[in-house]
Amino acid sequence: MSEKKTVLITDRMSPEALLTLSAQAFLDVKKTESPYLQDVDLSAVNALLIRSRTVIDEAVFARAKKLQVVITSTSGFDHIDLNAAQKWGVTVMFTPEANVQSASQLTWALVLACTNKICQAHRALKSGIWDREPLIGFELHRKTYGIVGLGRIGQQVAEIAQSFGMNVIAFDPYCDESAFRRAQALRVSYDEILKTADVLSFHVPKTSETNHMLNRSHLDYIHRGVIIVNTSRGSVINEQDLCEALENGWVAAAGLDVFEKEPLQRTSKLLNFPQVVTTPHCGANTQEAFAKASEQAALKLIRFFMDASTSDTLPPKAAWYGAVSPWKKED
Repeated sequence: MSEKKTVLITDRMSPEALLTLSAQAFLDVKKTESPYLQDVDLSAVNALLIRSRTVIDEAVFARAKKLQVVITSTSGFDHIDLNAAQKWGVTVMFTPEANVQSASQLTWALVLACTNKICQAHRALKSGIWDREPLIGFELHRKTYGIVGLGRIGQQVAEIAQSFGMNVIAFDPYCDESAFRRAQALRVSYDEILKTADVLSFHVPKTSETNHMLNRSHLDYIHRGVIIVNTSRGSVINEQDLCEALENGWVAAAGLDVFEKEPLQRTSKLLNFPQVVTTPHCGANTQEAFAKASEQAALKLIRFFMDASTSDTLPPKAAWYGAVSPWKKED
């Protein structure tokens, strides 16, 4: 390759991934001091390596006239304007495999925290209160676990549910029967999963279709006493409607890693419920997920410039993206 390619890294990457990139003679690797690109000169940049804090919109593409590829070291991609990327002819890739184990693990951490009231017990004991009566949980054995979105993470969550002896049901209009067989999950409708699941978790991307896909119209008839867990995107659940369901006792508990507005505001009503367990968007926040995402992004970039090969390109060809939902009820 006669001409060096300028790569701009806007956020954290593992030392190993940085070494992998720096070892390539055809790459000129640079880093920004901030993940935000407002004041960064992009005129000579051929590639951007980013994470979710870096927003790539039409204005970025307009300023980066030599940009050929954007790679985000994340499984989510709502921080990138994919329509603008196609308009400007820029290839976009992501790393959906990197955080499967970590996100599945956090999902189950939230499930167990809710079913066994672990956080409430911890707070009580730290306050000097030894009282088990308000802390009665329930066994998961023979209960029904409902999964909305049976992709990589959903399938891993299903496997763990079966180790607890749970019945697994799932809703995903874009997965074929082989995915349900691998997950050993019964395919059901969205209404049925809401009416049946004792534990319900969401594993879908942020799209127009999934926006507020759980709202007041569904909570009216949701299985009473359900535990709801969301480790996907905050926009999936209407938080105001969820608070009403918690107040009415329709939802027994919720484990939330993501929120409609992040950071979660200190004034959020969700923080008033002792049965709501919250974490600050930690689904991919493990050493292993970070290392895998960094290395995968680095290798995708190298292969792109070496032989124009691509993998995990965006937008995805199916799976919840850009579809008009015939089943979604409006707020």
